[in-house]
Amino acid sequence: MILKIAIADKNSEYIRRILNVLETYGDIDVSVFTDEKSLEGALDNRKFDVLLFDESIVQGIVIEKKDMLSILLLDENTGVDESFLDFKKIYKYQRVSKIYQQILEAYSEVCGDTGNIIGQKATSVVSFYSPIGGCGKTTLALIAATKYAIQGYQCLYLNLEEIGSQSFYLPQSDAKGLSEMAANLGENINFTMKLQSLIQKKQDRLYYLAQFQSPNDLYELSEDEEKELIDVICNTGLFDILVIDMGVSVNQKALALFELSDKIQVIEKPDVISMEKMKCFYRQSHIINAYGNKMSRTVNFYRGKDNIVETDIPIVGRINVTQNPDPTQFVEAMAKDSCTNYLLQMI
Repeated sequence: MILKIAIADKNSEYIRRILNVLETYGDIDVSVFTDEKSLEGALDNRKFDVLLFDESIVQGIVIEKKDMLSILLLDENTGVDESFLDFKKIYKYQRVSKIYQQILEAYSEVCGDTGNIIGQKATSVVSFYSPIGGCGKTTLALIAATKYAIQGYQCLYLNLEEIGSQSFYLPQSDAKGLSEMAANLGENINFTMKLQSLIQKKQDRLYYLAQFQSPNDLYELSEDEEKELIDVICNTGLFDILVIDMGVSVNQKALALFELSDKIQVIEKPDVISMEKMKCFYRQSHIINAYGNKMSRTVNFYRGKDNIVETDIPIVGRINVTQNPDPTQFVEAMAKDSCTNYLLQMI
C-alpha cells in the first residue's frame, strides 16, 4: 500500500527539508503545497490519505474529510487555534524520520485492518532458548540476527525476556515498542503500518522493537495474545526472518513459542551447575517429544572438551571462550566469522 500524503506549509525551506527525507521512503507518495489556493484545488480534485498541515495555510479552507486523516504540524513555541484543538498533532520541528513514523502510527489506527497481503513472503521464525541464565543466549540471538541481515535477509529481532539485556547492542530509548504492539492486539488497526511506525534500525536489514517498558507488560500478555503478536508480525510480510530471544521459563507461553517456531536453537554452557539444568530440561519428555525435531544445540563458552548431556538433539555449533571481549565488537565479529555459519542452516 502506498500512502498518499499532502504536506501544506508556507515555509518553503521547511517543505524542502522534510520532502528531501520523506521522498526516500518507498511506501509513501508525497505532494507539497505552500499556498492556500493550490492546496484548496488539490483537496477538491485529488484523493489523499493524510494531510499534514500548518494552521497558517488552511485558514478558510474546509479540510475535514471523512476519507482523509488531517494532522496539525504543531509548533511547540506557538499556541493552537481553538478550531484545531481536536485534531491529531505532530511536532513540526523534530527528526523527519520521527515524523514519518508518527504519520504511519496515526494512520494505522484509523484506516482499519487491511488483512493479509496475497502473495506476501513467508517469515521464518527462529527462536533461541535456554533454561540457563547467563549462558550467552541473547548474544547468540543477536549474532544470528546480525548474520542474517549481512546475508541480505530482512530480519527482526524480538526480545521476549522478562528483563532483557539486548541494550548493549541495540540502543533502547523511551520510544514505543513491544508494549505498544501488545496494547493494540485485538484492535481493528493496520498492524503493518503500526509495526513500521515502531521498529528501530540497527543496520541495513536488521530491525528491532524497544523492549517491554515493564516486566508486567509481558506478564499480562496471555498465551493467545502472545500467539497473536507473533502472527501479526509475520503477517505484515515485512521480514524474511523473525529472531525470538526467549526467556528461561518452560511455561505455557514458552511452549506456544516453541509451537510457532520453525527452528529452535538451544544454548548450553558446559559447566557442572548449568548441566544440571540442562539434564532437567531434556527430561521434559512432553517438550522434547513435541518439539525436539525443531531443536539443535550450541555449546557456548567451549573450552575444547565437551561436558554435555546425552540427548538425540544434535550439537551444531561450538563457541569458544573469549576472555573479556567487548560485547558489541564480539557480536559483530562473530556474525562475520565462518564458525557461526551453522546458524544459516536454521533458515
